[in-house]
Amino acid sequence: VDFTCAVVAGDSNKSVNLGTWPTKQLHAVGDATQPVAFSLKLEGCPPGSASITFSGTPAPGTALLALADTAMAQKLAIEIRDGDQRRLPLEQASKAVDIDNNGNATLKFYANYIALADGVQPGLANADATFLINYN
Repeated sequence: VDFTCAVVAGDSNKSVNLGTWPTKQLHAVGDATQPVAFSLKLEGCPPGSASITFSGTPAPGTALLALADTAMAQKLAIEIRDGDQRRLPLEQASKAVDIDNNGNATLKFYANYIALADGVQPGLANADATFLINYN
C-alpha cells in the first residue's frame, strides 16, 4: 500500500468507559453487562475498504481482553463486539467497511464486561487494547 489512513484525532488513544456495575449483574459465567458503543474514524484512506484487528492480552483460555492487573476485579474480562454486536475475538479482523469517496470510514464497535466464572469479585476493571487497520 502506497499510503495509509490516518486515525481521526481523538480516536487514536480512545478510552471507552464501560460503567460501574454491581457484581450481581455478573453472577454466572457468560453473564455480560450492557454493551457500550464506540467508533473508530479513519480519514485519508486509499479507495477500497478497511477493517480493524484488536490486540491485547487475552484472558486465560479465551479470545477476550484480560484486565490490566490481577489486583483488579476477578473472574472478569472485556468482550469486544463488532457493529452487529457479534463477538469480535482478539486478533481477528472485523467486517470490512467501505471507504467513502472522500477517503473516510467509520467502524463501529461495542464493548462490555463478561463473567469468566461464577462469583465475579468487585474492583477496578481496566484493560488496554491496540488496533491495526487492515486495507482491502
